[in-house]
Amino acid sequence: MKIAVLIARVLLGLIFVVFGLNFFFPQVLHMTPPPMSKEATAFSGGLWGSGYFFQYMKVIEIVSGFFLLINRFTAFFVLVLLPISVNIFLFHAMLAPAGVPVGAAVILLELFLCIAYLKYYKSVFTTVPTV
Repeated sequence: MKIAVLIARVLLGLIFVVFGLNFFFPQVLHMTPPPMSKEATAFSGGLWGSGYFFQYMKVIEIVSGFFLLINRFTAFFVLVLLPISVNIFLFHAMLAPAGVPVGAAVILLELFLCIAYLKYYKSVFTTVPTV
């Protein structure tokens, strides 16, 4: 199990660091954007139109991915990346199906790590906290 967690953590960390850095330095991967539907283009355009969203999200991805790679505060950063991973998957599943394999891989790695680090989250679900 330790090896599987290590592999999942490093893969997820690499995905977020590489794709996050590629946002700021597009010459790194030379990726052509996948074909997107009219709805996907409108959604992305709205996020771009905010003027800050993508930059903010990519910094969070890079920092979180880095901490996954160095195995520090891992359970915390797995949770930080959870909403981003869910949105990556849902965006591709509903609006841009060409990216479903990548979205599915990200969400599966994320869910696997959430289950692996479940013991660190149990205290959060206390019904009556005491001080």
